[in-house]
Amino acid sequence: MKLNLFIYLPALCAVLTGLVSCNDVEYSSPDSYICRSSEASKEVDCINVQNLTKSERLMALSLQGLVNRDEPRIYTYVGQDAWMLDLYRKNGYITSVTEYDDPWKLLEKYSEYAQKAVVCDPEDFDEVNLATNIAGVEDRIILSSEMTGDFSRITASDDIFELSSLGLGSRTESFRWYMENIFPKQNHSMLSVSKGGLFMYDVYRDYLVEFRIPVFWLPGRNDPDYDAGYEKEIIGLLEKTPVNIPVLGFWPGVDENGKEVGYTEYDGVKLAGKYGKFTLVNTWVGNYSYHSGVKIALDKFSQGAVDEVEFDPAKKYVALVMAESGDAPAYFLYTGFFPRQWNDPVRGEVPISYGLTPSIRYFAPALLEEIYNTKTPNDYFFCSISGAGYCYPFEGYGSLTPDPEKCLSHYFSELTSYNMEQMDINMTGIYTHPSPVKWTDENREVAEKFIAPMPGLKAVLSGMHRTGYTGKEAVETIGDDVTVFHNVSFWSYDDLTWNDEAKDREAADHLINEIRTYGADGQFIAAMFYSWHYGPRRLKIVKETLEKEGYVFITLGQLDSLYRNNR
Repeated sequence: MKLNLFIYLPALCAVLTGLVSCNDVEYSSPDSYICRSSEASKEVDCINVQNLTKSERLMALSLQGLVNRDEPRIYTYVGQDAWMLDLYRKNGYITSVTEYDDPWKLLEKYSEYAQKAVVCDPEDFDEVNLATNIAGVEDRIILSSEMTGDFSRITASDDIFELSSLGLGSRTESFRWYMENIFPKQNHSMLSVSKGGLFMYDVYRDYLVEFRIPVFWLPGRNDPDYDAGYEKEIIGLLEKTPVNIPVLGFWPGVDENGKEVGYTEYDGVKLAGKYGKFTLVNTWVGNYSYHSGVKIALDKFSQGAVDEVEFDPAKKYVALVMAESGDAPAYFLYTGFFPRQWNDPVRGEVPISYGLTPSIRYFAPALLEEIYNTKTPNDYFFCSISGAGYCYPFEGYGSLTPDPEKCLSHYFSELTSYNMEQMDINMTGIYTHPSPVKWTDENREVAEKFIAPMPGLKAVLSGMHRTGYTGKEAVETIGDDVTVFHNVSFWSYDDLTWNDEAKDREAADHLINEIRTYGADGQFIAAMFYSWHYGPRRLKIVKETLEKEGYVFITLGQLDSLYRNNR
């Protein structure tokens, strides 16, 4: 039989227990602000979801979410993060791998977890999101209509709910039905913005199903389907959920034609931030239901003592900092951090300071363990923009929450500081205005009142690009004794493809000119390098060129120590 959810809903609501209620959580917990799976199995069944159709992908990922909720043993991957499987094997976290090409064979093995299904149109992103929300709450796998026959044959079940039976019309009507009937039974400690049916978002639906995370999409104001009334409904969702929780996904997406859709990055992050929600960009790769369950020996990390540098008043001291990508967990799991930075054979020859998001402790602890275990004395870590997640503290973060000051205080002095301490980090990046302007009086008030008092904080890296300060002005002290380093460099908009060695000199010359020009009258210089264009290979050219002119390259930790001792 095929069930109508209007009839079945009371049973659905009655059987669910132990889920997070809006009334149970006012602020996210510093030690568990991101959900983690139970301990992952070392024997895994693998499938490359990039090779599947949309319908097959949704089925496989929703199945993974249900199975891994019990014990993570289904491992999904795509081309960009396949290397993680090798890392787990190397470090002994995975000992047995069975590869699957056919998702139906995987369903057959785990049919006991797939006794119920929800049917949606994989081309309708609203339906895909609604199906994801229902799947998590009611333990259903997601199918398209043509898959129902094979599902019943394999599982011997005809418990299939078709979204079309609801007869919902507009997006607003559908969302209101969802908020009334499904949302109360979901986990309200996390949210996700995701356009269903697009690969960049679908790939992590395992995690959304596993933890029953509310997922929605918000069309941008330039999108043809933008609806101001629907936007108000999403704002209502942001208002109803706890303060200082993450939004997974990303506000803009790229449709099948390569056109950007959704809110812009700046507008989306800012909108969520006003309601006390920070963004964690985890798109293009998934398998978080497995990664988060890999148990490592340590829960607290150490990056070792900072080596002291002897001060020479005739020299200029430069810290090269990766400021603009470290907030995104996805940057660490796919073709970002490891190929561009960490696996570069030149790494260790140049002092480089990397912004790390604390979310990696939860999403992929074994990856963070690998980073710490293989660091050199010339690798230094600080907390990425802007703390526990990507947000704009100077652009109204928390301003529309019931208590804006409590929101900011909790975000910095509890949520962010706790997680920095667990990673042996005492410096944080802070996002500043998108235009190259200096701190305003209002910015300074936020910094003095909420950032400087963070327990254990020693320094702040201000801006992910040049912010209008000259080198001489670019270092100051706030609060009792917190150093602020304002970035003096800006990235190039030229095509400086990171792995094209023919462009190494051009890329190096751009950053060299930024340091020379905007750090000219300073002695303690923090210079951002664009992480998508630069890695140790190109930064070595920068270092070797400027060393001849009296520049000394050190880590951000050394720069702060040197400044404190000689200011």
